[in-house]
Amino acid sequence: MIPSSTEILNFLELFNTRHLSHAAIRLGVTQPTLSQSLQRLEEKVGAQLFFRTKRGLIPTDFGNEFYLRAKTLLDAWDGLVHQPKSGSLGLEGRFRLGCHSAVAGYTVPRLLKRINAEAPRIELEMVHDISRKITEKLLSFELHFAYVVNPVRHGDLVLVKLGEDRVTFWKRRGSKSVPQRLILDTNLAQVDDLLRKTRSKVFPEWSMVNTGSLELTRTLIAEGCGVGVLPERVALADGSDLEIFDPSLPVFRDEIFLAYRKEMILTSSGKKVIEWAKGVLGTSKTKGL
Repeated sequence: MIPSSTEILNFLELFNTRHLSHAAIRLGVTQPTLSQSLQRLEEKVGAQLFFRTKRGLIPTDFGNEFYLRAKTLLDAWDGLVHQPKSGSLGLEGRFRLGCHSAVAGYTVPRLLKRINAEAPRIELEMVHDISRKITEKLLSFELHFAYVVNPVRHGDLVLVKLGEDRVTFWKRRGSKSVPQRLILDTNLAQVDDLLRKTRSKVFPEWSMVNTGSLELTRTLIAEGCGVGVLPERVALADGSDLEIFDPSLPVFRDEIFLAYRKEMILTSSGKKVIEWAKGVLGTSKTKGL
């Protein structure tokens, strides 16, 4: 049997609130009614959509996938309903964008300005993490699209190369001497690679500050607290007064990609968002992988 629109809308509210009672209040129905609606939907799709826990509802892998597909269907239907009234497909919807917070700093502003100018009813929800985890979230249907650095190729993703970057060691501009302290994020593969090549030879007695924030790393370097490892786009953002610590030291080459699933371009809104998302740095070649 085909799920009803009410069952799908109830599911979307449950997915967003992750709590039966909260969703029931927002929908204006009783908890038993909502619980029965979810049970009917799971019977119709032939799979469990949520794990029931004392703290609330946790989407199953299929539940995450069903959410994105249901949202795409809802957006397409909404556009179809509004077309006769406006004469053109309305650009609206809510999309989940994933990227490292530092990458967001030089990509999202230009994307959001374009959305504000041409489709102000489109909403963005951003998820920040390292690129490897962002790619995993995209593959598990938790995100619609993402900006990622050096992504692993996967058959379910379309990758569009936007540009390149270089990661190396930076210091405060004009500093004659700096404290023997390295400031970096050891969770990043780029940092690990550079440390393996330089730690014992160049920085054998230097102490370290390990932080998960590239923005804080940049601030600490600018304050003269030490030498830090940063991508150039982050090091020089917002007019930061930094310079390369030693041009002879190794450089890690980054590639920046827009990544998305093919389902993202099934709706007019999704297709437009991807089109605008490609233009934040100037695009290169698309790879359907």
